[in-house]
Amino acid sequence: MLTRLSVSNFAIIDELQLQFGDGLTIITGETGAGKSILLGALKLVLGERADLKQLNNAEKKCIIEATFDISKLNLSSFFEENELDHESESILRRELLPSGKSRAFINDTPVTLDVLQELSEQLIDIHSQFSTANLLDENYQMQILDAYANQISSVNEYKKNYLLRNSKRSELKKLEEKLQSKSQEADYQNFLLNELSESNLKKEELEELEKEQKELQHADEIQRVLGEIQTKLETPEFGIIVQLNEVLSGTQRISNYTSDLDSLSERFNSVKIEIQDLENEIQSKISKLELNPERLDEVNDRINLLHSLMVKHRVNSTEELLEILSKLESENSDFNSIEIQIEKIKQEINTIENQLKSFSEKISSKRKSVVSKVENSILETLSKLGMENSSINIELKTSDEFTPNGIDKIDMLFTANKGSELKPIGKSVSGGERSRLMLAIKKLLSSHLDLPTLILDEVDTGVSGKVADEVGKLMQEMSQEMQLISITHLPQVAAKGQFHLKVLKKTEYNLTQTSVKELNKEERILEIAELISGASISESALQQARELLQNA
Repeated sequence: MLTRLSVSNFAIIDELQLQFGDGLTIITGETGAGKSILLGALKLVLGERADLKQLNNAEKKCIIEATFDISKLNLSSFFEENELDHESESILRRELLPSGKSRAFINDTPVTLDVLQELSEQLIDIHSQFSTANLLDENYQMQILDAYANQISSVNEYKKNYLLRNSKRSELKKLEEKLQSKSQEADYQNFLLNELSESNLKKEELEELEKEQKELQHADEIQRVLGEIQTKLETPEFGIIVQLNEVLSGTQRISNYTSDLDSLSERFNSVKIEIQDLENEIQSKISKLELNPERLDEVNDRINLLHSLMVKHRVNSTEELLEILSKLESENSDFNSIEIQIEKIKQEINTIENQLKSFSEKISSKRKSVVSKVENSILETLSKLGMENSSINIELKTSDEFTPNGIDKIDMLFTANKGSELKPIGKSVSGGERSRLMLAIKKLLSSHLDLPTLILDEVDTGVSGKVADEVGKLMQEMSQEMQLISITHLPQVAAKGQFHLKVLKKTEYNLTQTSVKELNKEERILEIAELISGASISESALQQARELLQNA
């Protein structure tokens, strides 16, 4: 419920503070007094786009605040999702700066206009004689039936599943496109994978093979050279080892005569041991070394294979080939994983669609059961509003596909004249008739939905007399279910309000300002009398005003 509106430096409003109560609040004022400006200020704080021309004083900022009692509304999840403080009295604020920038706040936390608008839609509904586009909207028409059938929560649950199904479909489409893209390369990728897998690659294998290749290629030369070395080491009489033995024997013999030669003898002995180790290694190498052309062919073939693989994959080592192998294995696993994911999502979609089918059939059945009651309710209200010759026909057709509203398609046909052909609403009613039709629908919804604050901006234009009185009664009834604020020129409607505000405009020192005054009982009599007879208030108009207020 809107409890307070504060406006500063907006259009021809300098400073304005308004308090609102529940029930029916009436706003009157002469044409041009500023009622539309007041409404414009409210629309701005609810998220409408700002215009620098709206500043009263171009050197000061404009501030508009609207306070709402939201204690009875279930909005905690909205505040939590948007990281806002949830207060039972929440303040929406809009600031328009001289620079042209605007800022929006909810409970002093900066927010985007989208967030502000999303909250506003749940708090207030502004309806004028020209804003009847909802009547042409299929979603709105369907909501009328669902509200009457008390199944809004079921429809919302259906919509959650519908959106989930659509999300899963989008996910499935992306996976199928990814799989198709991979499938086009799959054969070649599998060939590469098999080729590398069957090659039994090992780290540093090429280096080892090239080393072995070089040894096999020069095996005869290695044998020849090692044999010559061995001969020089072991030849009797002239071999290095024989000569070292003689040197060692001589140094050991003379070391008996002087201790200075002990270390020399030890060093020669160490050399002898080292050369004997070398000779043993050479002997071992010669015994193992063999001429093996078959093995050389195998090594050459293996090296050629590795080189060809490296050329094909544009790499320089077996380690890089192993990395490619690992990547191909991962991609192959990913391919299989995508197939598994696709199958899983298909099953999920099938489960969701079974739920959608069950939901939509129950929703459709309830809608069909209340069609005639909705038609009668609307026609009954229209009859009171001077449209007793109206006819309405709501047709439900079954769709082959799930839609955001279930399996139903709706056609709402209407005529305001007896005997005339029923046509879609957009083609069958005038502006004034459409406004009264919308009012009848709002009346129906107010008794079945927790509607937000409703502001009616001169929706009663074009009616008078008894019909005007019925419009006032209708607003009175609606205000028992919700807060209703009505801007009107009709005395019959003005008399029905629990609160009455008058918009005034005055000019002083070449400066025009708008103000708003809450009227007491006597002031209301004068205002309603002025609505009846104009600026020159007659005694009969005063008497009629008193009667209207007394009978309200």
